[in-house]
This record gives sequence, structure tokens and C-alpha cells, in this order.
Amino acid sequence: MTSTAFSYSAGRASQDFLYPPSAIQSAITGALDDLRVHSVHLTNDAGLLVYHGSTADDRRISVTIRPLQANSRVAVRVGWFGDEPLSKAVLDRIGIRLGELPAEAVPVEIPSEPGSNPFFAKDPETETQILKEQADSLYRDTPVP
Repeated sequence: MTSTAFSYSAGRASQDFLYPPSAIQSAITGALDDLRVHSVHLTNDAGLLVYHGSTADDRRISVTIRPLQANSRVAVRVGWFGDEPLSKAVLDRIGIRLGELPAEAVPVEIPSEPGSNPFFAKDPETETQILKEQADSLYRDTPVP
């Protein structure tokens, strides 16, 4: 059995596996353990199985299994804004544990590239300037007829 290609969009990665959900649950828990995801718990949300946990740098991660007849679609979201390398690593580790990909060592350094916050700049001076411009546009010192 093989899986479909990895896809990533809007902070969420997904991949279809040609296994029923019951067959990939242990692969998911093993993959999360390999990548040092802790505090993992499983919920059942309207027929979807969702694993919730925290990454080594304490961002939230969720892995969702959506049943598709005899197959499963697995989706991964890391943090608020996504992390494509870590999401891909999770899906690759699932593939390795299912025997679809060749075995490889668990990475010493977890691949990660946290998404940036699209609402605020990382530079404090730029952020201050943005907030000042927003405040200036709302407040006028002269009466408006």
C-alpha cells in the first residue's frame, strides 16, 4: 500500500494513507513520540479522531484522521500559523512507521520553521510604528463637521 502526495496550504498539511484509521493510530502515536511531542491525548470529534499535543517548544499540534471509505486522510497543524517542515516530518514519520518509506533515524534536531504572525511585525520598532499609524487614523485633534 502507498499513500498520496504531501500537500500544505494555509498552515495545514495533509496526506492520504491507504489504511483504515484503526491501522494508522499506533503509527501516529509513534511518530509524535519520535518528534518529542508530549502531553498527547486523543479526542473523537464527529467521527474524526484528533490527537492533540505540545511540541518541544510548547506550541500546540493536532493530527486529525478523517476516514475515507477504506483509506484515511491525515492532517497536521502546528501552532497558530503552521510549520511546514515539522508537519512534513510528522507525516513522513507516519509513513516510515507504516513501512511506506525507508527506515531512517529519528532526527536529533526536529525540523521546524514556525510560521510568522501575519498580524504583527517581528521588529518592535516596526510594530510600534504600525500601531501608532492605526491610532493616528482613528484619532483626530480637530472637529470634523
